[in-house]
Amino acid sequence: MSAQITQIRTRSAHLRRFVGALEAALWLLLLLERFGSVSIWRGARGADTAGLHAFGVQVVAAIPELLYLLALDAVRRALLEFERGQFYAPTITRMLDRVGVLLASGAFIAVFLAPALLRALGAAPGYWVAFDVSGLVLGALGLSLTVVARVIGHAAAIKAELDEIF
Repeated sequence: MSAQITQIRTRSAHLRRFVGALEAALWLLLLLERFGSVSIWRGARGADTAGLHAFGVQVVAAIPELLYLLALDAVRRALLEFERGQFYAPTITRMLDRVGVLLASGAFIAVFLAPALLRALGAAPGYWVAFDVSGLVLGALGLSLTVVARVIGHAAAIKAELDEIF
């Protein structure tokens, strides 16, 4: 049993480092992609209304991506707890719930809110709702993770109650 725990802790440490590096790279790419050209353009032209409009459009487009990166951070934090030997239900349920809510929220915003907000800002993509199968699947998986987290939490509570009785 101890060898298995050591293996889980070691694999969690390696995966946490990989996820941390991936997260840092994705944050950098998000900032450069969404705000790099707008910042350069705004710096060259000053703070005019077109520059502020372009910045607002990029902020709206970045909201789902921000939530996805926060979900990745929740996974990284859970891997850190696994690395420290905390394999218990609270760690797992907290991670599954956070990741599920963040993924579902990001997908909901990407599919339903972002197109409408972009349209309201005059940067209309030509539709009110983005029919995106991957976004809808991601949202459904996120909601499913929250249900799984509640089931695991409920099972842990029942186990704790049974441990008190016996």
